Amino acid sequence: MKEFVAVHTYLMEPYEVGEWEGQEALAAENINRLYHAVYDMADNDIDVALLEQMLESVWPTWQFNPQLLELDDDMLDAFVEALFTHFDPKQGQEDF
Repeated sequence: MKEFVAVHTYLMEPYEVGEWEGQEALAAENINRLYHAVYDMADNDIDVALLEQMLESVWPTWQFNPQLLELDDDMLDAFVEALFTHFDPKQGQEDF
């Protein structure tokens, strides 16, 4: 029930991302791209709690990752695919 999750509650402003050596706007833009990609990839009938858990894992994964500033479409796609694999109940969860 994807429609019950408001992706906008997860989106971040530059002042919320911390210090990124003057690149806070880019960091916020890229983290928001990740949130939207996860949300967009989710099936419409996904369990709300599962989608929320997935979205909540985005920032802790990227918070201190310098590659956030270099995020391109390939990196974004690879992250989203890995995230969905990790949270797939058929796959089993390991540390993400």
